[in-house]
Amino acid sequence: MSSPPAADDRAAPRDPLSRDRVVAAAIAVLDAEGFGALSMRRVARELDTGAMSLYRHIADRDELLDLVLEELAAEVVIPEATGYWREDIAAIARAVRGALLRRRDLTLLLTARLGRGRAALPVLDRTIGVFLRAGFSARDAVHANHALGNYVSGAAMWEAVGLDGEVEPSRRAARAAESAARLAELPAGTVPNLVAVAGELFAGSGDERFEYGLAVLIDGFAARLAKAHEPAPPGHGAA
Repeated sequence: MSSPPAADDRAAPRDPLSRDRVVAAAIAVLDAEGFGALSMRRVARELDTGAMSLYRHIADRDELLDLVLEELAAEVVIPEATGYWREDIAAIARAVRGALLRRRDLTLLLTARLGRGRAALPVLDRTIGVFLRAGFSARDAVHANHALGNYVSGAAMWEAVGLDGEVEPSRRAARAAESAARLAELPAGTVPNLVAVAGELFAGSGDERFEYGLAVLIDGFAARLAKAHEPAPPGHGAA
């Protein structure tokens, strides 16, 4: 008759399944395999359990996506407001960009859940508040927020898949050199304007390009704000 297995030979009991564990596993799948792989079945495999067991904690994939987004949105740390709207808007943009760059597919997740969950509401409320306190009308505040969000998410997406998506500086440099070489091989006169700026086309960092675009965008906001508060010309509106 065989003796019972020693305590060290017994499989360690698994942690009980919980909503937090499901969300953590979903984030692990997102990081490793991307947004397209994020399904209830795939998360269940990550947890070494059946998909049906997840439904005791998560209603469906939509709720799972919202919970993942809430968890990731909580990681966005925005500095305290300074009271200077240009600096505060720039700080928000940088914080959101940083969060998007830390997770390559977060932009896709955010876009997919736009308007459906509550994850983005605190940052949205903070941004709109900055614009309103600066003197923007309600409509201009909303439009400015849209322009800012489109710029930040678009820039982050391009950085994630472009040259800056390479983590190692040596690989970034190699890809830039390859692109420059292909450009130089084109027949003369094919793209003369690109040849003229070839020295700058692949120069600089993602941070430099982002800051340039952000400054131009905020300058545009400031110009529109000043124009909205210009006094009406004499006789304007007279019968």
